[in-house]
Amino acid sequence: IPRFFQFLVAIYGGYFGAGIGILMLAALGIMGLRDIHQMNGLKNIFGSLINGVAAVYFVVAGLIDWPSAVLMAVGSIVGGYGAAGIALRMGRVFVRRIVIFIGFAMAISLFFKRG
Repeated sequence: IPRFFQFLVAIYGGYFGAGIGILMLAALGIMGLRDIHQMNGLKNIFGSLINGVAAVYFVVAGLIDWPSAVLMAVGSIVGGYGAAGIALRMGRVFVRRIVIFIGFAMAISLFFKRG
């Protein structure tokens, strides 16, 4: 069941993408992983694969605004490396608590914005 959940997360991520990181961390937690840094690494690898497959589709379909895509890619790379360095200094327990807090905050926010 956990692998099937991760598969569903991958399909969702390729189509929509919002909140996929939290969903992948939840799936990895369900699969028994406990080291938040290891989980983040796997999440990044899986996210890259998911986005890579989706990107190939969008390129082939001619649906990419290239100037915007390049700007977003640069921002993502710089932000990702910066955040990884900060997370390593914070420690595993603190980072895990932040991830859980953000997940709950997003869920509550989306729940109240529904209607």
